[in-house]
Amino acid sequence: MKELMDITLRKALIEDSEITLTWRNEPTTIPWMGSARALLFDEHDSWFRKTINDPRCLFFIIELDSKPVGQIRYHLTNSMNNYARVSINITQKMHGKGIASIAFSKGNGLVRELGFAPKIFAHVRQDNIGSIKAMENAGYNRADTVETHGIKHLVMLYNVGQKT
Repeated sequence: MKELMDITLRKALIEDSEITLTWRNEPTTIPWMGSARALLFDEHDSWFRKTINDPRCLFFIIELDSKPVGQIRYHLTNSMNNYARVSINITQKMHGKGIASIAFSKGNGLVRELGFAPKIFAHVRQDNIGSIKAMENAGYNRADTVETHGIKHLVMLYNVGQKT
């Protein structure tokens, strides 16, 4: 990991709705989303406001040198023993710079520090090599394979008790 970068996580604020929509609607991001289309501001903003106020969700903005470059979310699930499902999105101009691995490590530390969840998981498309590598660099392990809507995903799992 590139530790020389000044990467921090801060709590997402209402004012972050527009920038998170911009990142979500970038051409390199849309194919990885559940909805393979750009979202309109109103539908995104409604989801965003609900999500940042959800007590079962930790929503952070990733900053590089005090400038926002992405977001990472941890959402508790009922279906997985109250494990947290993690989701990350880095602006396309910052892909491949090691930011995601550092953000995962810092976010995992916050989940541990806050006692938010015993484990963290993600379903990552098998062809999303960048995300798989970033998660492995942050201490996630390949736990299983699942198929959703005909697409195979790796289940990446992180034990919050471990340190990376």
